[in-house]
Parts: sequence; structure tokens; C-alpha cells
Amino acid sequence: MSCLSLCFFTALYLAWGVFCELNAVWSRVVELPYECEHPALPVNQSGVKVLVAGLAKSGTRTLSRSLYQIGLDHSYHSEEFGMFFFANLADKFWLRQNGGHWGQLPKPGALHNLNTKDLEVLRGTSPEELAAALSRCRVDAIALDGIEQVFWPVHQVSPDAKVILLNWRTFKEWRTSLEAFVPLLMLELLIMGTFGTAMTVLPWGALLHVIDPLLMGRKIETMMKSGGPPICQVYDIYTSMWHGIVNGRRIATRWFSGINFTPAEEAGYDAWHADIKAKVPKERLLEWDMRKHRFEDLCAFLEMPDCPRQGRLPRAPNLFLFAQDFPHVFLCKVPMLVLLHWINVKIFRKIFTIPAMLVRSRPKAD
Repeated sequence: MSCLSLCFFTALYLAWGVFCELNAVWSRVVELPYECEHPALPVNQSGVKVLVAGLAKSGTRTLSRSLYQIGLDHSYHSEEFGMFFFANLADKFWLRQNGGHWGQLPKPGALHNLNTKDLEVLRGTSPEELAAALSRCRVDAIALDGIEQVFWPVHQVSPDAKVILLNWRTFKEWRTSLEAFVPLLMLELLIMGTFGTAMTVLPWGALLHVIDPLLMGRKIETMMKSGGPPICQVYDIYTSMWHGIVNGRRIATRWFSGINFTPAEEAGYDAWHADIKAKVPKERLLEWDMRKHRFEDLCAFLEMPDCPRQGRLPRAPNLFLFAQDFPHVFLCKVPMLVLLHWINVKIFRKIFTIPAMLVRSRPKAD
């Protein structure tokens, strides 16, 4: 294969992988059809105990992890919110709209496909349905980073929930942090996406329909039906493969589909926090400051006399978070994805040689 042909083939291969990821080409055959199955709680009772009201880069991930560390086993960040709960809610909504045709589901939200589809789902879902879906996952806490517009609908059906408001940064401090973070996040998505397309070029995820029940003791099935443990806190190589398969359609799409809130001006930033302060009863609200509050303050607010942890909250990473938190998984997964790319390339080269073989095998005219 010449250099030019190799470059063309590589570009075509990667483009196909990206196309499959962005358009969820194989979703119907690779996603395991499971959802949370706990009995629903009484009407308009989500069971959520804590809502973390904070924008991206205000400490939501650190607080989500800290809540898990003191015993809230189903402490969700946006990853778990999408994977266990909202993806199924959205699928059911759109399937009702289109007569049950999976192929007509909205394309996943992304930088090139900013839309309001999730906002339509949120507005079209009754409080009773929202509460029941949440309660079936037994969600203990939700950090609303990237899904900020979900706050009030969930708060409405969570009468016992306490609210932790992350308003400790000024608008200028927050905006500076966000602007430094976003380019690095784009770099992470590019690097991890290049490896991750190994799982989407071909429908390898379909093998989980056999592997999960026969070889893995129905691990993914159990996790999806129970609503946990949260993947940001408990993660192994097998879970990471499932995460890679469904990430685009079930998780990342939420950040681009209308339920996020990123204020461009200080007035909007201040108004968002002020609205929560004004409407949430003072006895159920804690204005959290990462610079001074500790585990003891968190436990006191949640009325936990025997606090499992003490001292400052350890900072959770925001970039390459799964690689940093679970390095052993990352070190095992990358060689596996490289191997899978190699296998994909071999298969694609065989496919591309078929037309040439047919031409060569055609008998010459007399």
C-alpha cells in the first residue's frame, strides 16, 4: 500500500469510526436493554436526599465523590444521571412520539449538534413520571454539573432533599477556571476519542449480549437494574468497556441537548444562585465553600452524627478523570483498544480488497 493510499485509508477508517460514534449507528444492537427496577416510591417521591446545585468548575465532582465516601452509595454525577436514568427516560419519550421506531430517535447531542431535545423531554415528562423513574434507581444524590436545568423539576419531586449550593466562587473566578478547562477538555476528548473509536467502528458491543450472562455473571445487567454503583466511584476494565460503548449516546449527549446552563454574564451567574437561595428553605440549604468547609460540616448538615470521614474534601480530578482515578484500568484498556484498532484495520482492508478482487476475477472479453 502506497503512502497516499495508506493516508486515505486511515482517514476513511477514522472518519467512519467518528461517524458511527456521533450518530449512534450500532446503538440498537450494542446496548443491553436494561433499566432500573427497584419498586417505585409513592407518587411524587423521588427519594433523592441531596441535590448539589453547582455549575461546572465549582466543585461538583469533588462533592459528589465526598457524598459517596460518607455513605450515599448512589451519588450521581452527570455520567450516572445519563447512563442509569435519563437515557432511558428520553428513549421512552421519543419512542412514544415516533411510534416505536428506534432508527428515528434523535441523533446524540455534540458540539456539531447542539439542540434542545433533552429539554423537550424534561418539559414533556410529568412530575409523577420523573419521580417514579428516579426512585426506581434509588438515587441518593445528584450533582447537577452540565445538567443544571434539571434542578427545579427534580427538587419539585424530592420534598425531603437537602440542597448544597456551590456559590463560593465569584463570576470572574469561575469564568477564568472554566475558560482554562474547556480547551484541555477538548484535547482529552480528541485523545480518548481516537482510542475509543475502536469500539464503535464495528458493533463489538453486541458481544456483551453473550459475554455478560455467560462469562461475567450478568454484571452489567445487575448494575443497570440496580442503578449503581456509580461508575465515577467504582470502575473496572469490564465496566470501562461498557462505558466506552454507550458514552456518546447515553452520557455525553446530555451536555449538548438543552438541559445545561452556562451563563455568559455575571448577572446570569448571580441570578441562578440567588434564585436557589430565595426558594429553598434555609434549614434545607447549605452554601458550600470549598476553601473552608470539611467533611464534618457535610455530615452535620446531613444529620449524620458518626461521620465516616474527617478533614478537607480530597479534590476529584476533572480531566482524564477515569485515567487518574483508575490508572490500572486505563493501563489495561489502552493496549486492548490498540489491538482492537489493529483487528478493525485488518477487517477493513479485507473489505476494501473485495471490489478489486471482483474486477480481477471478471473474465476478459474476447
